[in-house]
Amino acid sequence: MKKLLFVAAFICFSININAQNDEAFTNDTTKLVEMLTEYAFKPVIAQFSSMVSEENKTAFLEELDLTFPYLYVSMAKIYMEEFTHDEVLALIAFYETPVGKKLADKSVELAQKGMAAGQIWGGKVQEIIAKYQ
Repeated sequence: MKKLLFVAAFICFSININAQNDEAFTNDTTKLVEMLTEYAFKPVIAQFSSMVSEENKTAFLEELDLTFPYLYVSMAKIYMEEFTHDEVLALIAFYETPVGKKLADKSVELAQKGMAAGQIWGGKVQEIIAKYQ
């Protein structure tokens, strides 16, 4: 009987530790997502805000802010499928450095310039394909 109680207590303790680890992993991954998207959403928020009258802008932004926790948790689940907790912690450490902050700040600009470069490259590839058809 004592063994059965010990096993039951051990299982409950293990489940509690796993739940705490899962919660920490979720919280850390949500923090990472917030860090990565903070700069990326600035132009999007500005664009959305321009669609709202000045008199309603404050209320709009307040309500918009309430949607971010859902988005962050949803995105965190995606990141958690691809990264371990240790990797998430390493990424957070990187994005807290000056160069990490700069990379996050420049991410939208870099993506836009990268797409433009990709389009030019795509045109060159099409020329090469046409040459060999």
